[in-house]
Amino acid sequence: MAAPWLRDTWLRLVTAFESNRLAHAYYLKHYPDKGSNSFIEQFTKYLLCQSKGKSACNQCKSCLLYAAGNHPDTWTLDGTEASRIGVDEVRDLQKNIVNKANQGGFKVAVILQAEKMTEQASNALLKVLEEPPADTCWLISTKEPEQLLPTLRSRMQWLSIPYPEAEQTDEQTAQASELFDALHKLTPLPELKDKAVAAEWLNTSERLASDMLAQLNRLPAERFYFPGVRERYERLTQCSWLTASHLSQWVSECRQLRQTYQGSPGVNLPLLLTLIWSRWSHFLLGEE
Repeated sequence: MAAPWLRDTWLRLVTAFESNRLAHAYYLKHYPDKGSNSFIEQFTKYLLCQSKGKSACNQCKSCLLYAAGNHPDTWTLDGTEASRIGVDEVRDLQKNIVNKANQGGFKVAVILQAEKMTEQASNALLKVLEEPPADTCWLISTKEPEQLLPTLRSRMQWLSIPYPEAEQTDEQTAQASELFDALHKLTPLPELKDKAVAAEWLNTSERLASDMLAQLNRLPAERFYFPGVRERYERLTQCSWLTASHLSQWVSECRQLRQTYQGSPGVNLPLLLTLIWSRWSHFLLGEE
């Protein structure tokens, strides 16, 4: 592994394979700029390789097939350019994964940005992970691990990779500040012109609620999405009726709304998000 922060995780997986302790499914943070996709590709090639050492040999038939992009024993669902990953896509992948390996070795299924799976797709994946076929490995990346179903996460092993910290952009921090002030009715609520804009604000809303929860629990600065907004969070101390339970519910509401939108793109996301904001605002100001 070229990136130093990937090496320890790579060696742990290789050791697990060599000692016959490889899990049937792993999930990791989707961070392609820091090597997550490359890590998945290299480990997929390693598993498929017919003459592996501490890495793939790059010379056997399987390695050459993989390099050519037509290895018959690996499949990928890439949610990068999609608004969602549906149940039919997952079921099609399942039909392939249960068949005998064409090259007589491992079969590898990859899902990138798995947080885009609809609830039905997640449940379909859960079924196959409950009774995984032999010599099969699932490699799953997600931008938001917490958005995956808890039952799904329990069927996989988490790969904790110490990526270099990714700071939120100035624009994202400004959005969080704007929303926090708007919820306290110091400024108007953001204007949601279309679903794409609403989807961005939904992400900001979830992270802001998560930050507020972190502030209430007095967590260290590195646990905040928007440390630049932290001074504003002091206003929360004025809301004696606000509890960690309330904020946890707000985070869950955002995730449920995202699941609903991904499962039914026709829903009015701007309206539903505005209604959530309005309710949060009334609560913060003691109007409920």
